[in-house]
Amino acid sequence: MKQIYVGIDVAKDSFVVAYKENETIFKKATFVNDKKGITQFMKSIDQSCWCILEATGSYSMQLSLTLHQHGRMVSVINPLQVKRFAQTKLKRTKTDSVDSELIAEYGQRMQPVLYEPPDEYIRNLQQLRASYKLLIKTKRAYTNQLHALRFVKDVSKASIKVCKSILKSLDKQIADIDAEMSECVKTHCNGLFRQLQTIPGISKKTAIELITVSNAFKNFYSAKQFSAFIGICPCINESGISIRGYKGISRVGDKQIRATLYMCAMMAKVCNHACRDLYDRLVAAGKPKKVALVAVINKLLKQVFGMLRSGQAYSSDFEKMAC
Repeated sequence: MKQIYVGIDVAKDSFVVAYKENETIFKKATFVNDKKGITQFMKSIDQSCWCILEATGSYSMQLSLTLHQHGRMVSVINPLQVKRFAQTKLKRTKTDSVDSELIAEYGQRMQPVLYEPPDEYIRNLQQLRASYKLLIKTKRAYTNQLHALRFVKDVSKASIKVCKSILKSLDKQIADIDAEMSECVKTHCNGLFRQLQTIPGISKKTAIELITVSNAFKNFYSAKQFSAFIGICPCINESGISIRGYKGISRVGDKQIRATLYMCAMMAKVCNHACRDLYDRLVAAGKPKKVALVAVINKLLKQVFGMLRSGQAYSSDFEKMAC
């Protein structure tokens, strides 16, 4: 049976599908992005179809889950991969129709890995984390507004009252989500949760973040792979003798997990023996302190994955023996 590659461009209200009828002509169709539309699409394809779509958060989640549950081949790819692929073909037009063709062609040429959906509790954690991030951002905005109002001579008392009321409500909601995330992790992966916290510098909040972002470490097999995913790996941009561009971390990925790990590194350089030695050695060698802290983050990740491989709680004695 000939393999058919189906490119799917997902939007908020609809999704466009495209596949090749022959070597040059694409057949396309548009479906509503809801349960009924997904059912109609499922009836239009058979087992020979390999569906490829971009990761667009909640808009693509239901479609990818339904395809996987019904035994269809499906791959969920990074939108940046399709963008770079379009650039190699010198594409100047961007529409849903054109994008669906590109995704289908990308799938045929690159053979992306098949999609394995995260467990239901991980999906729940991801949704809670997104709400948590939004609440923190909103709280910061109202905190800044309240601070600014205190410098106004004839300040409106009603404005201050509103800010204080909203901040109080936000604090409660943040605490509720934090408690719910902790309970969810303790219920489904308490052993991993407790193991992570044995590493000096890894807090309860960081352990939850790591479990949520990594799909309980099922999506990654090494610290290097995870470091690249969250944008902590080194990135150099230079060519010949004329281009001496950016040198630093790649910053590709979720900036919240990077910020969380940065604060962990600040603690680890004090209380984690191996991280402290690494930090002191790099600073003594003339490295900037931020560079040393990035190295500490990567050291923490190596400790995490070393602990996962051994299946035992972290112990500085093992690290000393390894050295």
